[in-house]
Amino acid sequence: MATFVAIRNLPGITPDALMGAGARVKSCAAGMQGEGTDVRWIRSFFLPEKSQTHCYFEGPDMASVRELNERAQIPFVEIVEVAEMTPASI
Repeated sequence: MATFVAIRNLPGITPDALMGAGARVKSCAAGMQGEGTDVRWIRSFFLPEKSQTHCYFEGPDMASVRELNERAQIPFVEIVEVAEMTPASI
């Protein structure tokens, strides 16, 4: 499975709104998995100084990740495939 990041600009977002968005994406991912599309939300990072989030997903393709975010009604600037690098992998 490939890994993708959804980059979002969310000026003025509140902590409660962030939690609500997380709940929606978690629920929509479960729904898509139940329909046979293996797409998963891995984690998100919030950059308060930029009012931006970077949300990481695993999925079979970019279209599935895009559909998940659209179902969850969470805006994004772009979704791109990423390659993971960790200290352990070097």
